Amino acid sequence: MGPGQKTGLGQRLEKRQGLEQKPQMLLLHGSGATTHSYAELLPILAEQFSVTAIDLPGHGFTSPLGNGKPTLARVAEAVSAFMQQEDIQPDIIVGHSAGAAIGVQAVAAGGLKPKSIVSINGAFYPFPGFAGSMFPLAAKLLFLNPIVPKLFSFTAGNFGRIESLIESTGSKLNKEGLALYQKAMLSSDHVNGTLAMMANWDLEPMRELLSHLPIPMLQIIGMRDGTISPSTAVETANLLKHGSRLDFRGKGHLVHEELPEEVAAAISDFALETLEQS
Repeated sequence: MGPGQKTGLGQRLEKRQGLEQKPQMLLLHGSGATTHSYAELLPILAEQFSVTAIDLPGHGFTSPLGNGKPTLARVAEAVSAFMQQEDIQPDIIVGHSAGAAIGVQAVAAGGLKPKSIVSINGAFYPFPGFAGSMFPLAAKLLFLNPIVPKLFSFTAGNFGRIESLIESTGSKLNKEGLALYQKAMLSSDHVNGTLAMMANWDLEPMRELLSHLPIPMLQIIGMRDGTISPSTAVETANLLKHGSRLDFRGKGHLVHEELPEEVAAAISDFALETLEQS
């Protein structure tokens, strides 16, 4: 690249310098996390986008749904209703894990109408075989036992347990990142909200929704993901009408927390390109 020569991203940013408002971006975290998952990514993205990050129902500082079970459809509806209430229509949705599924569901239902979606290790499919049938049942049984959230929160006080939990996802976080997860898990309300969503999670319709997704999707994949098999990204790519994929080798389920600058650059480039084409 010669002196003064701009990349494709730099050229697109230059074209948008005269805009009064930045493009709107919505960040949706995964099950068991909170907005803290985007702690390092958000400030970088906020340089070029107007970013909204929310805690999902029952997670973090958000109350549980008051109108029924936290199914995928209901959670997506609640997210869409909140954004409409705040008069924010996102141009781009970025979803990590379950957050990506919520984004797709919201688009399919017409509640949100972005120009593109970014999926970070998206959780789009049920676990295969016996695990798929037992996982929701186990979560439901744990959710129905009021002692479990308090017990889990009590054990979360052991920093080593939190570190082992995160390492099982294939990711390695620094002590500050681990402490944020520990703080969330120390809340029995947060644990209860996580279990409630997992107990009512039904991803069977997701393949059809992905195959009819009318907007482009970028899949960002941590190839060491120990939670969602990276191989599922191939199935998703085959379903999408307009899709692309970016792999990060040696990184896990929380790749956006491990490499915030690199992931932010990929998101920005893709988002601005799709906005330019729309």
